[in-house]
Amino acid sequence: MVKRWLGICVVAALLAGCSSDDGDQQQVNQQPQPAVCNGPVVEISGADPRFEPLNPSVNQDYENNGKKYKIVQNPANFSQAGLAAIYDAEPGSNLTASGETFDPSALTAAHPTLPVPSYARITNLANGRMVIVRINDRGPYGNDRVISLSRAAADRLNTSNNTKVRIDPILVAQDGTMSGPGTVCTTVAKQTYALPARPDLNTGMGGATSAPVDAPQGDVRAISNSTLQSEDTTGAPVSNSGFLGAATPLAAGVIESDQSAPAVSVTPVQPVTVQQSAPVTAPGSVQGSAQAAVPAATGHYVVQVGAVSDQTRANQWQQKLSQQFGVPGKVSSNGAMFRVQLGPFNSKGEAAALQQRLMSEAQQQSFITNAPAM
Repeated sequence: MVKRWLGICVVAALLAGCSSDDGDQQQVNQQPQPAVCNGPVVEISGADPRFEPLNPSVNQDYENNGKKYKIVQNPANFSQAGLAAIYDAEPGSNLTASGETFDPSALTAAHPTLPVPSYARITNLANGRMVIVRINDRGPYGNDRVISLSRAAADRLNTSNNTKVRIDPILVAQDGTMSGPGTVCTTVAKQTYALPARPDLNTGMGGATSAPVDAPQGDVRAISNSTLQSEDTTGAPVSNSGFLGAATPLAAGVIESDQSAPAVSVTPVQPVTVQQSAPVTAPGSVQGSAQAAVPAATGHYVVQVGAVSDQTRANQWQQKLSQQFGVPGKVSSNGAMFRVQLGPFNSKGEAAALQQRLMSEAQQQSFITNAPAM
C-alpha cells in the first residue's frame, strides 16, 4: 500500500512538472496580440515619430532612492494610466537623461521605465485631448506621478498636476513604419515644411509640375489691351493699364506711351474753359455746387488724373471733372498722348485738397505736378 501511494505521488509530481514547463514555454513564445480599433480613427499631431537608436547608458535596470526600476523591454505590451506631472524647469537649466538640453517648448516627457528615446501617445482622460511626445528623460520620482510632461505638452493637453492621463507607446521601425498601442484608432499627422511644386503655367490650368519649365525667350510678348473697349467714354483709358477703366497715375515728368496707337501729328489743343460768374482757384467748393469750370488761373501746380491717346475722350473727361469739382482744367498734348489736368493752383496744399476729393468722391487716383510754363 505504501509503495502504491509512493508511485502515485511520483507520477503526480512528474505530471505537474511537465505541465509547468509547458506553461512557461508557452508564455515565453506567445506573441502579443495586435490591438484592434473598434472606434473612429482620429488624426493626432505632436512630436514627429522617427526611428532612433536606444541610448545604452539610460536603458539598463536601475535603482533610485531604494526603489528598483526595470526598463520596459517590449513597449508593444505596455500601457499605463495615472497622474501626470508638469516639468517647469527653465530652458537650458539642466540636461535630460539622454544628454540633451531640456527645452520646455519641445513636446517631450520623462518616464521612469520606457526606453529612451522613444515616442508615446498621451491622452488626457478628462477631455480626450491627445498629443505625441518624445520620451528623452527619466522620472518623475518621489511621488505618485507616472510621467512628467514638458510645459508645451501639458499646454496642448490642457493638463494640470492633478490630471489623469493614459500612456500608449508608439514603436517606429527602421523603415519608418509605426506600430504599438499608440497607433490604435489614430493616424499620425506628418510634420513637413516642404514647399509644393511650382505650378505649370504653360498648361493654363495651374496644375503642379515636378520641375519648372523655362519658356523660350523668343516667344515672350508684351500684353496688349488695344482690343478692349470701354462703354464709358468719359472714363479712364482702356490701354492705360492692365485694368479696364482704372487709371494709373504717372510720376512727375514721366510721359505715358501707347505702342498700339499709331503716332500721328496732332495740333495742340487749347484748354477748354466755360465762363462762370466768379472765378474759383481752389477746390474748396462742395460737389455739384458749380455747374461749369472757371477760366484757368495762374499757378505753379496742377493735378493730373491721366493721359489718353484720344483727344475727344480727353476733352470729355476734363470737362466732366471740372464741372463736378468746380475747378478749372485743361488738356495738354504731348506727341500722341493727351494729358487731363485740373488747375493750376497757387499752392501745393490746394492741389492736395483736390487730390483728396478726387479719391473720396470719385475714387479717382491722381498726382501733383508742376504747371507747364505759359
